[in-house]
Amino acid sequence: MTISVRFSNYALKTNETLTQRIQFVYSPLNELFRSLHVLLNPRHHGTNIDWVIEIQDKLTEEFYENLHYFQLFYELGVSPILLCNFRYHMTTIEEEIQNLKEFLVNYPTIQLIEYLERIIDDRENAFIPTLAKGLEWKDFSLNENDQLLKDLKRNATSVYRRLFSFIEWYKKSIFDDTWKEKSIEQKLLIEIQKQSSFLREKGFIEMFNHLQIDRIHWEKGALAIIKPFNQEVYLKDSDSIMLLPSYFIWPHLFVESFDQGIAITYDIMEQPSYYNSTPEGLIAVFKALSDPVRLQIMNYVLEKPSTTQSLAQILLMTDSSVSRHLQILKEAKLLKARKVKKFVLYEPTALVTQLMPNFYRFFQH
Repeated sequence: MTISVRFSNYALKTNETLTQRIQFVYSPLNELFRSLHVLLNPRHHGTNIDWVIEIQDKLTEEFYENLHYFQLFYELGVSPILLCNFRYHMTTIEEEIQNLKEFLVNYPTIQLIEYLERIIDDRENAFIPTLAKGLEWKDFSLNENDQLLKDLKRNATSVYRRLFSFIEWYKKSIFDDTWKEKSIEQKLLIEIQKQSSFLREKGFIEMFNHLQIDRIHWEKGALAIIKPFNQEVYLKDSDSIMLLPSYFIWPHLFVESFDQGIAITYDIMEQPSYYNSTPEGLIAVFKALSDPVRLQIMNYVLEKPSTTQSLAQILLMTDSSVSRHLQILKEAKLLKARKVKKFVLYEPTALVTQLMPNFYRFFQH
């Protein structure tokens, strides 16, 4: 199942007209809300469980009350409304919070309520984690507290006051230290710089194929995003695709619509992919080292680079058999070959000692 993001004929004309749709967004406030999503379902976010354990003694009963009270804001994603629909360019979380305060004063409450009602509808109908068997929603559980919606209809000002009191306490007590200790700012900026350069050098389609190769890719003139539901999104020529890298979002890939396009929040931590999480190079190394003959070869050529023929004599094997073992070690990047006059000598690379510094000590008697 996928979200299909479709473009106009004009946008599809060239790589440049597609590239014009892309904007990268640096948002500490987005990270704050994403971290609240983690705390709402910590067992579902295994890569951040150490952080949850580290901070949990600092979290108060009042914090947990507010965490669940405001859960509609971050339970199934973070609304672009909370990021002021990307109208402003800000570099600090303090600026973002101040702009959000001003933005919500003028933002029609009814539109926020309609958005939250759609979240509830998705939660109860369209979004069904029990049917989404993939990693993204494994161990996720929904909460049922909708008091926020009722209070917004009665007194939005009071709700906003409580929201910012909650955000300020969490920011000062937890998030500021986490932001600094995890070097999140540096990680986000490096990712934005890296992907911006890739976009400039390789183009729109290649960048998306590179971004999260198993979950977002170009297919038949549309951007296909793997999700546990089907949806069609049509972008106007004036619409943008906002890309928000995130430290806290794994295992999710969130797509949220706003009045001028869509926002895609993706993981920067290079976690294992859904379908191929095994490092092939490491498999090749240990497979190559699993054979006693190849272990003997590694030990012998350390001090005395050798030819295929000399190794065959030492090991009492045929040239072809030794050649096959050498090929396996070369493919695993454990051996390299150098030509000296008419001879090809094999010697070890530094890879095995990089992986196992004491590797050659096992051969000592």
